[in-house]
Amino acid sequence: MPGRLRASFRSGNLAEDLGLLLLKGIAAVAEVARPEDVGLDAIATLLRRDDDGNCYAEDSFLVQLKSASVTQLQYEGHGLQWLVGHSQPMFIGLVSLADSQISLYPTIFVNHAVLSLHAKSATIRFGRSSLPPFLRGQEWLPWAGEPDSGTTVWLGDPVLRWTLADLSDADWGRRAYEILKRFLAVAGREIELLSFGQCSVLGWNTNDLQSIGSQSGLMKGHPDDLRSLADRSAPCLRSIMLHAMSMRNESGQPLMASLLALAAALKNVGVDVDPDALLGKLFFALQQREPGQNENGPSKDRK
Repeated sequence: MPGRLRASFRSGNLAEDLGLLLLKGIAAVAEVARPEDVGLDAIATLLRRDDDGNCYAEDSFLVQLKSASVTQLQYEGHGLQWLVGHSQPMFIGLVSLADSQISLYPTIFVNHAVLSLHAKSATIRFGRSSLPPFLRGQEWLPWAGEPDSGTTVWLGDPVLRWTLADLSDADWGRRAYEILKRFLAVAGREIELLSFGQCSVLGWNTNDLQSIGSQSGLMKGHPDDLRSLADRSAPCLRSIMLHAMSMRNESGQPLMASLLALAAALKNVGVDVDPDALLGKLFFALQQREPGQNENGPSKDRK
C-alpha cells in the first residue's frame, strides 16, 4: 500500500474525532467503528449530572457527524427509508475544526416531508428555508416537493451548538442538558405520532430552552392503514377498559360501553381488536359488581 492519504479524508477523520469528543461533553458516547459504519457515527446517551457527584444515563439519540464544509446531503430509496426509520431521535452534527465547534441539527423534518409528500429521495440542507409557512404556527416551510417524488428539506437551526471551551463551564453543562432533555422528549413524541400518520408544527432556536415547542399540525390517513393502527391501539383500549372498571359505576359504565361499541364497529369492517372478548368480559364483570362498590371495595355508607 502506498504511504498516502487524501487530505480531504484526513480532514474528515479529524472532524469526526473532534465531534465525538464534543459529544462526550454532554453524553455517554458509543462510537461506531468504521468497519461497522452504516451511516451512524455515534449512539449517544444524555447524561444528567447530579448533586451527589454522579452522572446518570437518561435518553439516547443517534448522531451522524459531518464536516462544517458540507452544505447538503442526499438520500434516496433504501437510504432515505433508513434515515426516517429510526425509533430514536437522530441528529446531524456539523463539526468546525477552525472553531472547535459542533452544531447539532435534528433530522425530524425529513420524516415530516416523507409523510407529507411520499418522497422517495431527499436533498437535505441546513438552516431555514425562505418558503412561506403552510401550517398554522409555522414561521417557515421546512420542505418542498421536487420532480420524480423528490423533496428538498431544510433542517432548521441547530438545537444545540457548543465548543471545547464550553465543556469546562458547569453552568453551560446544566443548560445544555435541559435543552437537549426537553428536545428529546418532543422528538420522541413526534416519532410516535408519525407512526400514526400525524406530525406536529415544531419550533426551536439554537441554545434556547424556552423556544422548544410543538402544536398540532398535519394528519394523514388511508383505509389500508386501519388494521395496523387498530392493532397498535388495542393494548391502549384494554388499558382504558381496566381503568374504567375501577371507576364508580355511573362514570365507568358509559366509558366501557363506548369502548365496546368501538370494538364492534371495527369488527364490522374486518378489524378485530378484541379477539378474546376481554372488553366484553370486563364490562360484564362491572355489571355484576354490587351497587355502591368501587375500586376500594364496599362504600363506607354501606351497612
